[in-house]
Amino acid sequence: MPDLTRGPVLTGIVGVAAPLALANLLQQGYLLVDSAVVGRYVGVTGLAALGAAQPLYAILTSLFTGVSGAFTVRLGHLAGAGRRDDPSALLALAACTAVWSALCAAVAVLATEPLLALTGVTGEVAAEARTFVVTLCSGMVAVYALGAVCAVLTGRGDVRRATALMIAASVLNAVFAWLFVGPWRLGMAGAALAVVASNALTAVVGLTRLVREQRRPRPAGADGTAGPTAVTAASVRAEVRRGLRIGTPMAVQYLLIGVGVLVLVWIITPFGEEALAALTVVARLELLTSVLFLNLSGALMVFTAQNTGAGRAARVREGVRRSVWLGVALTAVVSLLLLVGRGPIAALFSGSAETRLVTERYILITAPFFLCYTLTVVLHGWFNGIARTVVPLICTVASLGAVRLPLSYALGHAWGVDGIMWATVIGWAVGLGYTLLATRHAVTAPRAGPDGDAGPVAQPDGRAVR
Repeated sequence: MPDLTRGPVLTGIVGVAAPLALANLLQQGYLLVDSAVVGRYVGVTGLAALGAAQPLYAILTSLFTGVSGAFTVRLGHLAGAGRRDDPSALLALAACTAVWSALCAAVAVLATEPLLALTGVTGEVAAEARTFVVTLCSGMVAVYALGAVCAVLTGRGDVRRATALMIAASVLNAVFAWLFVGPWRLGMAGAALAVVASNALTAVVGLTRLVREQRRPRPAGADGTAGPTAVTAASVRAEVRRGLRIGTPMAVQYLLIGVGVLVLVWIITPFGEEALAALTVVARLELLTSVLFLNLSGALMVFTAQNTGAGRAARVREGVRRSVWLGVALTAVVSLLLLVGRGPIAALFSGSAETRLVTERYILITAPFFLCYTLTVVLHGWFNGIARTVVPLICTVASLGAVRLPLSYALGHAWGVDGIMWATVIGWAVGLGYTLLATRHAVTAPRAGPDGDAGPVAQPDGRAVR
């Protein structure tokens, strides 16, 4: 498996980011296919239902997303410290996956309808959204299992296998979505079942391979590892606590984002079904355009985690610098492509002239300021890698909770949908400002790592060396 503590810095980071970006682009491509299939076979009501269901799904999955990200960081620390195959961390992740899968299914059944009512979504749109969320969450164990397998592989630096699994899931998603929603006419339930079925098949393949590898005898020193480690109930509980300690701020951050999108649905709903359908298209476009930078951030997180575990603070600093410059270059290209192609992009998703107009206007207003968002998420990868996950959480509270949502409500009433778009830009700018201040403080703080700016170096027992 790749060792990110050695070799060229940028090559190592891109070597992690590129395969993950490819896999996630295909995943976002599935979401676009899903939107196109639902829009064609279910209509504007189906697109609006997807827009209403998305934040509910994000809320229900936010805690696990944070915890799986925490275990990616923890496994990266262990890999850098020579304990790549630590079984206690793996069992802790498996326990968290099983518990939250059951909780997610129960909460979906009980809370979806009240949450939709709070947003003001009613009638057929609400019924279709509830069908999608409840069906999807009933099979959420498959989605979480695949996420857990990919977290393990990514933390170890084995992104090729993680990429292969995600690509397989994306291709199956697209095929099943067309089959279930189109010829089989299962509607929104079919769109959800496509996700469950594709993730279940790929998760079984990934888990089978991991279990076989874990059972294989691995003597001390093999592949640069420290050899097998004894597993006890206490060691598993300790890893659960470490994962939750790192992951709780990440989970709360994702939860706030989900709640924030739910509030945005509530703000946009009075503007009509066409505007809500446009929000669905815009949300999918944001996921697609941000995937390169989110994966660059994720790669920097894994790179930082492994080098922090190995005590290589200067290498971490170089990785951050090179990742930032790469992010700037990629942002210029993506923003230009969006601006030039905004007309065809909008027409791809809807035959409604009003929906297309809103989508084009969103791209025109936000694309020139996309750099604020990309620099923020790239730097958050470094903070997460050194286990300072509170910084991205505070950034989300400030930019989304304190700025974007109140401004969306106020400017929406004053300027209509355009005001909501400008609130997005202002929120990005505030997030970047806070992140730069936090970065400056982390670099100059006396309690930073041995080389002055990499943060505390994680030891195999979970402690930190100041």
